[in-house]
Amino acid sequence: MILRTALLLAVLLRLLPARAADLVPVTLQLDWKPNVQFAGPLLAKERGWYREAGLDVTILPIPKDEAVVSNVVSHANWIGSAESGVLLGARARGQPVRVVGTMLQGTPMCLMSLKGSGIRKPADLAGKRVGVHADGNMAIDFVLHTARLDRGKVHVEIMPYDTTPLVEGKFDVVQGYSVDEAVELDLAGHRLDLMFFHDHGYAAYGQAWFTGETFLREHPEVVRKFVEVSNRGWKAAARERDAAVELIVTRTLPGSDRVHQRRALDAIVPLLTREGGRNSHGRMLRTTWARAVEEFNTLPDSPRKLTVDELVFFDLLR
Repeated sequence: MILRTALLLAVLLRLLPARAADLVPVTLQLDWKPNVQFAGPLLAKERGWYREAGLDVTILPIPKDEAVVSNVVSHANWIGSAESGVLLGARARGQPVRVVGTMLQGTPMCLMSLKGSGIRKPADLAGKRVGVHADGNMAIDFVLHTARLDRGKVHVEIMPYDTTPLVEGKFDVVQGYSVDEAVELDLAGHRLDLMFFHDHGYAAYGQAWFTGETFLREHPEVVRKFVEVSNRGWKAAARERDAAVELIVTRTLPGSDRVHQRRALDAIVPLLTREGGRNSHGRMLRTTWARAVEEFNTLPDSPRKLTVDELVFFDLLR
């Protein structure tokens, strides 16, 4: 009887919420606004799953200066999300970045042009005005280099996150995500041609998890718990899409369009397990990273040559 009571008490104690004083603070720095592209961690936080794992997670949208990587590596207990191409460049420039997992097993990054523009392949970019964001500047280099197209023959400009310049004809092509800006334009009645970066020399992961070397070295268990709980959130978001969208439009990004968010989430879900199949959430392939590093090292403007193991930590997930 005493043993049964003790076991029951132990179970009940495990079910009790962790006290605030016992929680490890973790800040998640997003590389975009808190929309369905981050439905997994947003849902995990809403349902208290991080707290159950002993983590007090604060989620921040992309900062105005877009300094996602430097924000993460300059603070203790921060984890970030970024395109893998951005992280390659950051590591090569000396920032102590380590990649520990990914949300998307692939990247929805693409170049968008209006139907009828005739822009279907990299060679068609010659002489065109191309607008890219800061996180796509490295990616466009991959594409042009693979196509053996001199960047000097393409008018590439850094542009804000706004689709208006494409619609108004200020750019012939603009960078976007097929699961976000392309959805927005399609819903507005603009037919598009999409040129996916991964079809033209850009081996990449979208929304890769990363942190600083010191945090990973000193607190690998905290980082592992964060990624595991985030994966749990993504599995739930894929199953319960209406609930995930409801959270976004009412709590994390009030005023956002429900139809847009649902269509975006429907497009995101296949990317969650694109490489590894069912239940492979968060995992990465060494072969993909090897291709990415090899391509990066061949770029004429690469600050230095990288190795996979100095950037990517594969042993986090059990």
